[in-house]
Amino acid sequence: MKRIFIYILAASVVLGFTSCDKIFDSLEGDLTKMSAADLTATEAGLDRLMSTLYQSIPMGAFSEAEKNTPNANDSAGTANSSGYTGGVSGIWSYSYMRDINFFIKSIGEALEKGIISQATYDAYLGEAKFIRAYYYFASVRIYGGVPIVTEPLDDYFDGGENEGLYIPRSTEKETWDFVLSELDDAAKLLPETRTTGKYRATKWAALGLKSRVALWAASVSKYWNNAALASTYQAVSEKLTYMDASYAANYYQQCIAASEAIINSGKFKLYGQNPASVAAAVKNFEDLFQERKDEEFIFGRSYNNGISTTSNGIDLKNSPNQAHGSGTGVWRFGCYGVTLDMVDEFDNYNSNFGAADGAVKTRVDGKEDEFFALPSQTVGKNAIKAVDFIKYDSPADAFKDKDARFQAYVIYPMSTFRNTQIIIQGGMWKSDGELIIYDDSNPSETVGGKTYYGYGGVTETYYSGFYYRGHTNDGSWYTTGFGLRKFLNPTEAISYSQNPWYDIRYTEILLNYIEAQVEMNGTNAGNSKQYLNDIRHRAFFKDEVDANLANVLHERRVELAFEDDYGATLYRRRAYFNRERDLASNPSGGRKHALIPIVDLHDGAPHYILVRANTFDWDTDNRPNTATFNNLSYYGSIPDYTVNRITRNPIQE
Repeated sequence: MKRIFIYILAASVVLGFTSCDKIFDSLEGDLTKMSAADLTATEAGLDRLMSTLYQSIPMGAFSEAEKNTPNANDSAGTANSSGYTGGVSGIWSYSYMRDINFFIKSIGEALEKGIISQATYDAYLGEAKFIRAYYYFASVRIYGGVPIVTEPLDDYFDGGENEGLYIPRSTEKETWDFVLSELDDAAKLLPETRTTGKYRATKWAALGLKSRVALWAASVSKYWNNAALASTYQAVSEKLTYMDASYAANYYQQCIAASEAIINSGKFKLYGQNPASVAAAVKNFEDLFQERKDEEFIFGRSYNNGISTTSNGIDLKNSPNQAHGSGTGVWRFGCYGVTLDMVDEFDNYNSNFGAADGAVKTRVDGKEDEFFALPSQTVGKNAIKAVDFIKYDSPADAFKDKDARFQAYVIYPMSTFRNTQIIIQGGMWKSDGELIIYDDSNPSETVGGKTYYGYGGVTETYYSGFYYRGHTNDGSWYTTGFGLRKFLNPTEAISYSQNPWYDIRYTEILLNYIEAQVEMNGTNAGNSKQYLNDIRHRAFFKDEVDANLANVLHERRVELAFEDDYGATLYRRRAYFNRERDLASNPSGGRKHALIPIVDLHDGAPHYILVRANTFDWDTDNRPNTATFNNLSYYGSIPDYTVNRITRNPIQE
């Protein structure tokens, strides 16, 4: 078994060649025909091995992870209990570590044989350390301390038991420190720019990942006690799942330093940073996510590999029912329902283009913190009184002053997308006084010569929301009142969308810097106020706000919405809703909310009201505070801990 790992890796490389992303711009030779020996005996073969390592980076590209946070919900089914789970993705994989350690060993041998130069070796080693750091980051963030393995270990096999294969877990702090050390090494070894292989890591990618990792380690340290675990758990007593508040300052400083190196390099800037109008800002945000913008891009993934049917799948699953493609691909559309909670987070512009409260105005009495349990609860439905609600000529009128990012990121009722007015309506108030909500018979009534429908259109072809809500939804209709617009092609449906994924972009670096400065040094520390307002001004806000913790977390949530960041932020800050801890201060916590536009015909003058409601039919006042995050879940279950002779995590005791 001594060399079996090499052959497994080589086989996976050859078999997977045709389906890989186009990470490197060009590779020499017909690599699909290379043997294991070829792959380690030529620079082209080593390139191929490296490209395979890149494919395994756990960056969560277009993962839609925010469906498991208050930002969004999966529209595929009303009883989707996963919509109330939390957490982040992680990796526990000895094979990934073995593969990358084998690669590092192979390039050392290639250098000794004269196959590659010292400069090439250094560049490869920088990439390998960057990728290894990413792997370990994905492990420590969810498991705590893990075994740190820096050699292939295949030489330890002798056909029987060998104690050299059993490596104990390092402490959580030691693991975070290892990741940061790897990134320091990578930043020294990697080039600043690439003329080919534009999606390969650079010095700035290593520093960008360090900015993220250091902020994460600092947050866990500072807020570990928000979800503290008892020292009676073995993993806690051994400090495998333990961080101390005293560690935080050093990690915040590392985040600041890494971020400053990127900011001060002068190589990056906010794309579209000086828009002439709100409309121009909206267009900038649309364009930013349709193709790579080098001034903002630091690291990510390409989907353009020269194969027309390669896709990130974002258009295929999330285009609205009224504006989706046909003929190719498996169109499900409408799967991503943006919650009212997220919509409320986007500010409005005031008359001077300063920020105003963005909570959607629905009631004349201003009670925007009241939500209805609908539709099956008759008492809840009967509690809706027309006199309490603002009357709109169109639901779209409620959103006319919203942040440019809202307009670029979210499909809302009666908005225009792909030259189509998107109808999202959940009911009607008939002229005889009957209130009908979520009725799949789609009732109609004619008033003043115009026919109105429960779902806003004559058949399902003409609307995009709430239909089949009471059934196992195939994901074709938004169930929150809003849908995802960010990442979607704004002009046409794309069966095989290939827009790139920004895993690390410049705006995140600014936000990391601001948060670290504020947490460590207080309001407006360093350049935090300037950078925070630079980000806001890119969205055409003209006022200035202080860089305090509330403002930076708010800005992070709206700027990075649907980019796999919000769940990570809640997780690293130990801020998921916990019933015992948070119920008194946040009675509505743990719920997601929807906005239901209803056409109101009962007083003879057709108009629309907007009703705030719980997202799930079964989320009623009889089952309050449905969601709560178990503190033990901040550390995941260790796979095969008995086989590998390592300490299990508290959730497994």
